[in-house]
Amino acid sequence: MAEGTAAPAAGPVASGRAVVQGVSVSVLGVLPAFLVGALAVQIRADLGVGLGVFGLAAATLFAVSGSLARPGGRLVQRLGSRRGTALAALLSIASLSVIALAQSAAWLMVGLAVGGLGNAVAQPSANLGISELVTEARLGLAFGIKQSSIPAATLLGGLAVPGIALVLGWRWAVLAAIGLALGLLLWAVLTGRDARSRAPAAADRGPDKGIPRRGLVVLTVGGFLGAAAATSTGVFLVDSAVAAGLRPGAAGLLFAACSVVGLGARVWFGWLADRYPDRSRYLFIANLLAGGAVAYLLLATGAAPLFVAGSFGAYLLGWAWTGLFHFAVIRDNRTAAASVTGFVQTGLSLGAAGGPLLFGVVAQAFSYRAAWSTAAVLSLAAALTVRSARRTVRRSRGLPVTSLRHPWRPGAVPDLHSPT
Repeated sequence: MAEGTAAPAAGPVASGRAVVQGVSVSVLGVLPAFLVGALAVQIRADLGVGLGVFGLAAATLFAVSGSLARPGGRLVQRLGSRRGTALAALLSIASLSVIALAQSAAWLMVGLAVGGLGNAVAQPSANLGISELVTEARLGLAFGIKQSSIPAATLLGGLAVPGIALVLGWRWAVLAAIGLALGLLLWAVLTGRDARSRAPAAADRGPDKGIPRRGLVVLTVGGFLGAAAATSTGVFLVDSAVAAGLRPGAAGLLFAACSVVGLGARVWFGWLADRYPDRSRYLFIANLLAGGAVAYLLLATGAAPLFVAGSFGAYLLGWAWTGLFHFAVIRDNRTAAASVTGFVQTGLSLGAAGGPLLFGVVAQAFSYRAAWSTAAVLSLAAALTVRSARRTVRRSRGLPVTSLRHPWRPGAVPDLHSPT
């Protein structure tokens, strides 16, 4: 297609397929880590893995993913979303196969390291496909749905325990996940043309303003801090709830309920971003992270009623901002969605790897109260960092740093210059 010639606008079927495929590949990207976490009791008993080594193994996927996110994003930018999705599915199949056959902690870590390779490709592939096929008016909702993959993966991992692992064994649960990855691989191969050939016209995609490199670096740091605080919630919430006085069964139900709340919140916030396009996305993210800090402080009290309230607050605020984060960055970088995803995904993945490790060390050395307080500090620092990134972006565009309106308040005076 000649430069400057608009492609035919993507229809609702193509846009919907891009979102569903984006959710699917994103789930597979993180599923090895969360599936292993859900099967922790069975795997540790079978392989004789200690708690410390198991925590290190679980962090392996995110550490590898964060280290390779930038080259993974550049690779997907060249391959295209369809071939990137197929590659991510192949790597997920390889990862889950090694995990299913693992006979030691070393092989478990190898499998999760391969899963990190898959996640480094999966996230840019999902974002590129959505960016190319979804119009500006629905982009926030699309990324909200796509980022629901994290709570969806935790739900799948939790359902695999009573549904398969306790009946047939944990290895069969991993084999079932391999079946899901095979299905996605076939879908990606059979979808035909790459998304670029069906992309909406540039006018429908919206302007590609770009973000200065310094702004991307600061946003990456903010994503690192926010993910470090949030990911610990998915790893330690159940055990911490039991320590706060809840019965194990009630703690499991609380975890499931919070996952559903987190899933719905991500979709809802994406819808809000589309509903109020003139409100600052970065300020919204910063406010959610600040609210998450308050929720972590409620968890730090250790009192059962406040702990329950803090649990829902952590999922509703402290861990529901990632869809908006991807949306905010990619909305200004539609033509390089995979590359910019790889840039900021470095911080998100490394935070997801390092956060639970730090949390576990603090909890073991001191207490859960100290660990949740640390998460609150990280979340607040993330909120301040995202605000700093917003100021950097606005200065680069010659816009005033202070805003004329309160973000996300209906009836407020909109800043017509930029929604940053």
